[in-house]
Amino acid sequence: MQKLELTGVQKVESSTPTQFVCNLQDKQMVVGGKNLHIKKLDLQSESLVIDGEIEMIKYQSPKKSFLKRIFK
Repeated sequence: MQKLELTGVQKVESSTPTQFVCNLQDKQMVVGGKNLHIKKLDLQSESLVIDGEIEMIKYQSPKKSFLKRIFK
């Protein structure tokens, strides 16, 4: 089992046993693996601890909502 500690977490978009998607200050992070669980989440201090079998970590630009793309 592995443990991943993140800071700068503003929001957890989705959470499943195989994937987490969270918004950081300027990017979105996707964590993939097996048996993933939130061990600790504190949005006031912007920290998140995930444990499980971490197989992939990927950064991407956050997706803009449909309305934000239309009304620039």
